[in-house]
Amino acid sequence: MTKPKHSKIHYPIPPIQKSAAEPPDAAAAPPADGANDNAPSAGAGPSKNLTPEERAALVWSAPLASVASRRPAKKSRGSFRGSIVNPRTNREIVFESTLERDLAYILPNLPTVVGVRDQVGPVEYVDEDGVVHNHTFDFVADHEDGTSTAIAAKPAHRVGPSGLEKTLELIGDQQPGFADRFVVRTGDHITRDRAANARLLHRALRGRNVADIAEILAVTTTLRGSATITAILANSRNFGRGFMAVACLIADGVLEHVSKGPISINSLVRVRRTTATNR
Repeated sequence: MTKPKHSKIHYPIPPIQKSAAEPPDAAAAPPADGANDNAPSAGAGPSKNLTPEERAALVWSAPLASVASRRPAKKSRGSFRGSIVNPRTNREIVFESTLERDLAYILPNLPTVVGVRDQVGPVEYVDEDGVVHNHTFDFVADHEDGTSTAIAAKPAHRVGPSGLEKTLELIGDQQPGFADRFVVRTGDHITRDRAANARLLHRALRGRNVADIAEILAVTTTLRGSATITAILANSRNFGRGFMAVACLIADGVLEHVSKGPISINSLVRVRRTTATNR
């Protein structure tokens, strides 16, 4: 019996190119006499006088626990369970389907979203026959303007038979203080391209490098209209890591991806036309 092949996501990261003006052994140059050994230099690791715990805290901190009102069962026939860590809040987000997983990646990267709550509820409502029910929302997205959106994720072919839209209508009428908007999101909204781009932005934010972002940001301030990511990187010294810096700026709402399909080095980007950011 042959083993199934697993597809892999390949991110289009070009090889790092050094500037011709940069000496090849610049990084290996010894510190000047009298330099403070306790002060880390640019690009250097943590201070050698820090404890192991302090060193670890500089590069990693344990994620905060999910705020979910319930955790999906670890094992369930015919479903997909797991969690990711929101790179902006360092908090775990749980999901119990591939659709919810993709939405968990997408929501933190929307420019107006400042917080994501998972498995929120239960919220009580009464149906048209007077029967009391409880519903738990997959996510609630908190926006920078102080409003919130309660989201139910479900495959499109199951929305009608489940009566989900009517359920959300009843909750909105009976529990208006729970959220400002109540919406259903299906695969028509949570597309493969949007999910792939969100995973790229998530990876970029998890490995965020402030120096790389600052260098690319300086280039983008000169943009007039749209430009390819390749053109932006060509005007910086940081071609390789610069791609991930561009991804961070897209996630931060500084730049916006205006091409169709997955983000690549050939994608067009421009300075975001709104003042909303996700930083």
